Amino acid sequence: MNEFAHGAMIVGALAGAGCVASTRRTAPEFSASVIMVVAMVDMAATRLVPPLAWTLALVGIGVALGARLRSGRAAHGARIRASGDPRPLHRALAFIVGGWAFAMPAAAESAAPHLHGGGGAFVAAALAMTVFGGWLVVRELRTDGRRRLRHAAEAASTSLMLAAMAAPGVVAALA
Repeated sequence: MNEFAHGAMIVGALAGAGCVASTRRTAPEFSASVIMVVAMVDMAATRLVPPLAWTLALVGIGVALGARLRSGRAAHGARIRASGDPRPLHRALAFIVGGWAFAMPAAAESAAPHLHGGGGAFVAAALAMTVFGGWLVVRELRTDGRRRLRHAAEAASTSLMLAAMAAPGVVAALA
């Protein structure tokens, strides 16, 4: 991946962490955003942690964040409903797709001829998440309030990070 894409990934992750830190989120959400920043820096610069470890960590965080969104029943039998807010879903899916990005280079080294379907699927997922994030930005900017501006910035930063992850695949497909 080129330096521009790496830089955009790090800037997106840092901006997302800043947005999370500036709102009143839970410690797990803040910790998750810090882990994403560390993962992006490691992917771009150091490669100290094996890609599979980052994949497992980020996908695990995404699944944990997503599990909090499910509908179900409370202990006393009352129905629990999801809030209908798409932002937590976007956040959870961003971790899953971000984790997938770490799996792609590892798979490319071991099975390059068989990667075409998986690489294309990753690029499609990253681009779909970028579009989802763009929609969230527009949605949040249409609503008044300073808090909404931070949510729009978080969606935009996540979209930047995911678009940067998908860019090398898109360039390779167009070449």
